[in-house]
Formats: sequence, structure tokens, C-alpha cells
Amino acid sequence: MEIYITLLSVVVLVAAVYAVVRGVDVRLVLFTAGLILASLVMKPLIIFDTFQRIMGDGKIIGPICSAMGYAFVLRATKCDREMVRLLMRPIRHIRWMLIPGGCAVGFFTNMAITSQTASAAAVGPILIPILMAARIHPIIAGAVLVLGCSGGGNLFNPGEPDIVTIQTATQAQLPSVLNAALYPELLGFGIAVAVFTAMSFYFKPTSTIEEPEIETETSQSPFRYIKALLPPLPVVALLLCQPKFHLFPSLLERYPDGLPVVHVMLFFTIIILLINFREVSSLTKTFFEGLGYAYIHVISLIIAASCLIAGMEAVGLVQVVVSMVANFDLVAKTISGSMTWLLALLSGSGTAPSVAFSKAVLPSLAKVNQSGAVDLGVIGAIGATFGRTMSPVAAIVIFTTTLVKATPYEIIKRTAPALIAGFIAILIVDAVLQANGLQWP
Repeated sequence: MEIYITLLSVVVLVAAVYAVVRGVDVRLVLFTAGLILASLVMKPLIIFDTFQRIMGDGKIIGPICSAMGYAFVLRATKCDREMVRLLMRPIRHIRWMLIPGGCAVGFFTNMAITSQTASAAAVGPILIPILMAARIHPIIAGAVLVLGCSGGGNLFNPGEPDIVTIQTATQAQLPSVLNAALYPELLGFGIAVAVFTAMSFYFKPTSTIEEPEIETETSQSPFRYIKALLPPLPVVALLLCQPKFHLFPSLLERYPDGLPVVHVMLFFTIIILLINFREVSSLTKTFFEGLGYAYIHVISLIIAASCLIAGMEAVGLVQVVVSMVANFDLVAKTISGSMTWLLALLSGSGTAPSVAFSKAVLPSLAKVNQSGAVDLGVIGAIGATFGRTMSPVAAIVIFTTTLVKATPYEIIKRTAPALIAGFIAILIVDAVLQANGLQWP
């Protein structure tokens, strides 16, 4: 009987992947697949219990929604655009720096604004005209925007769903999760940018396409430095207030595990409201619209993914996946990253596969090896991030193609080899470190 349930469960999962590829809403697919799996063992009510429990989980909802609310306020006050203008200032007149520098600007923007499409909307109107004025092909310019804004800067934001889920699934401290993501992500992104830059100079597009008309931001107006510095301040504050630095002893007495993400996001939102006091009422509304947006587009994914995981646990599939990665070795990390990469590539979402993997696999592994579980979660998150960045159905790719009048394929064939090289570099360095009994710094 068990073998038939397992076979039927695999069929359900394959059908779910096919449905996502065909464009069915991913939340509907995840919830329905979980309900069917649980029904195979006559336990459909666990899906409803899971739905109710996750939809009110403050550890997940608080950081993610507050971070998105802050991002909405940044956009409404054009703080994000001021930051991009400031970041572009030192590189806009150095042609050889425009491609790697443009990627870095997108990456940094995505740290403050965790939505990749929103980051591209902030960076694109400034970056694309600068690149094209330097006679860089529109396809390359679009690929710079996609790679930079979707290459993983969001993984350094404490309110990012991938990071929040790893932290809650492993019960590790938030700073330790951020530290675990720091060097692998920087290495993978750095290698990807280097490969992409080299390809851009040596393998230039041969097609001639009409240069798009892009509504640009005025670059002659004076810089508003206070606004430019506000986007990254919450991330900086959270990092500086980590307990290991002991920089603020009085705060550590009240918050021994570091400042809560929600507190920091609320504090800096208040700062923006005070600076823009004439618009305080409309900006307050904007902040709460951001909270609602996060719940609709991010929390809903986590709820649906949790329902799928509950169904997989009911039929025993989670235990199979856990056994595949339980050794915490190179094979386990390759499986973790490849699994989330493929799902992100097919679905266009990095959040759904990363969250699903972390919630399914990490809790049981964390009981055996907490740091090892965190590392697997990070590799899975990076794999999902890179997979989304080269997905033809990812929102940021579609947005960028409309901006530069190119096709998704033309963008992806530029970013895909670079991302694959970056991920392979992560695995190689990790294997070398493990072989010598070392860990990432």
C-alpha cells in the first residue's frame, strides 16, 4: 500500500510542476497539491490546520510585512531613486565600470528593496539611459538590470522571506543566518558579474534593435543626501546591533538576540514620516499598503507552500528528501541548490521553492546540526535566487524586456552562463573548505 501512495504522491508533484509551468497560480497549485497528498492518507484537515496556523504566525508576518511597508514608503518619497543616483555618480563616466558597477548598484538597491521588480523599476530609468549613452547594447543593458536587481542582494535584508524562513525553520539567531549567507552569496554573485562582464565585452550582440524610449529621471537636480542614505539604514542598523559586536550594551540588555526587524523598520519609517511631515497622512497609508502587498504576494506564498509541505509530510515524502541531504556534504548541497534552482526556473518565483525547501527539510536537520541546516538553507535560497534570475517567466525579466524592447531569451542567454559559473564556484569553494576541515568566514 505504501508504495502506491508514494507513486501517486510523485505523480501529484509532477502534475503540480506542470501546472505552474502552464501558468496556473502557484498558490493555488501548492495548496491543491498539499490537499490531495494529505487526502491520500485520509488526513485532509491537517492542510486547513496548517493554513490557519501560518496565516497568523507573527515570526514570519512581522519582518516580511514591515520590510515591504518600509520599501513602499521609500518608493513614494523617491528615496530609492536618490540612492540609485548617488550610487551611479562615481561610475557613470568610467565606461569599463558601467557593467559591473551597474550590477552592483542593482544588487545594493535589492538589499533595501527586496522586491526584484520594484528594484528594477527604481534602477532602470537611471541605469539604462546611462548604459545606452555609453553605446552599450540595449540587450546588455537589460541583462545588467536583471542580474543586478535579481542576483541576491535581497538575501542580506533581514526581512527577506528566504532568510526569515531559514531562521524560523532552524531556530538559529537571525545574525547567524545573515552571516552564513554573506560570503557564499558574495562569491557567487561576484563570479557571475565577472563572467557576465567578460562575455559582454567579447561576445557582443549582433542583432540591431530599435533603441527604446525610456522616461529618465532628471540627473541635473541636486542630490538629496538624506533621502539617498535612508534605504540601506535599517539593514546597517540591524547588522551593527548584532550581539557579537557589543556596540550598544543598553540595547542588548533589552534585546539579547539583537533588535527585532519590525522595530527597526518602524523606527526608520517614522524618520521618513518626520522628514516628509507634510505628507504624513498619505505616507502612513502607503506604509500599510506595503504591509498588505507583502501579505498578498509573499505571505500567501508561504502559507500555500506550508500546506504543500504538510501534505508531503503526511505521505512521507519529506522524510525522503531529508534523507537525501542529511549528510550535509557536497552532494547534499548540490541537491539542495539544484532542486530550488529548477523549481525557480520553471515557476519564475524564487520565494516559493526556497521557502518550501526550508520549511520541509531544515527543522529536522537542525535538531542534528543547526549550523549545517542553516548552510543548506542558504544554498537552497541562492539556488532559487539564481534560478529566478534566469527564468523567462520571472516578473523582473518580463518587466525588463518591456523596458529595453528585447525578448526574455535574449536576456537570459546573457545571464544564465554567468549564474551557472557563480553557483559552481560556490560549490567548489565549499567542497575545498570542507575537505580541509574549515568553514566559511
